[in-house]
Amino acid sequence: MCDLNGPFRLCTCSDDVDYTKPHWILRMNSINDDVETMVTIGMMMPLNLINKIERRKILRRLNTVNVFDFEYAPSENDQLELNLVDDNGYTFNFKKGKWVFEEWYGEHQEFEYKNQKEGIIESLPSKLKKVYKRYLNVLNEGEMDIVDCGWSNYRMSEKKLIELLEKRIRG
Repeated sequence: MCDLNGPFRLCTCSDDVDYTKPHWILRMNSINDDVETMVTIGMMMPLNLINKIERRKILRRLNTVNVFDFEYAPSENDQLELNLVDDNGYTFNFKKGKWVFEEWYGEHQEFEYKNQKEGIIESLPSKLKKVYKRYLNVLNEGEMDIVDCGWSNYRMSEKKLIELLEKRIRG
């Protein structure tokens, strides 16, 4: 399982990317910067607490470390997809000098790109995902999962969520 909550590396190790496994696609050098091509995208499901924490950590990592296995300096409007299963995952755009999460609703400018690179995602398991897996094993049938229980507008630290999960694991 791909775990983007901890350290990860975007690798160009192979020419044949298995799109059913965790992979990334980087689109670079937009060619229609001055053309206003807008596209409307549908609704997004609320993120659970783990996804929210993971998204924050990915952004922090993208904006502080070169996660690629090659030299790369992002340009305005570059787009990075991190696909965990098939084409489900996160999309980030490089805007005003930093990577930002692409919200999948509303109107968005659409770009064409000169270059594209892709590869696999290498990651190590994080403490949060390990604890969550143990938590799911002790959850009783019909019991509400605190990760999914409607906290979409609530911000919680990774440390606090781990504490809550471990408390439930202990009983």
